[in-house]
Amino acid sequence: MITKDKERAELLAAFRELNKVNKNTLIQFANFLQSQQTDEQPISKEPLDLPKPDDETAVKALKRLKQSYPMIDADMSLLDDASRLLMEKITGTPDQEVIEKLEALFLERFKLWQLEQE
Repeated sequence: MITKDKERAELLAAFRELNKVNKNTLIQFANFLQSQQTDEQPISKEPLDLPKPDDETAVKALKRLKQSYPMIDADMSLLDDASRLLMEKITGTPDQEVIEKLEALFLERFKLWQLEQE
């Protein structure tokens, strides 16, 4: 899976190699592609306030958090970290404790995402 940083670096490297005419063409093409994205819903820049059920399990919390933070890419790093936390449930950690750790993980990733947007 390609990360946003890798995508940016590859695009910038390719852009730098182009001559002035082709750079202008690429910018025009990117603007055209952007204008064609009318069918996609914009991704929220703030977490969605989805209610937390009283009887929520750790697995259901993960699903809720993925929906609550649509701006965060569910990359392998996030999935690895979330999987490790869910494994704690299997080893006897109470759901509520795992849920709190999952919430902290997603909040941390959200803060990192916000920094990338600046």
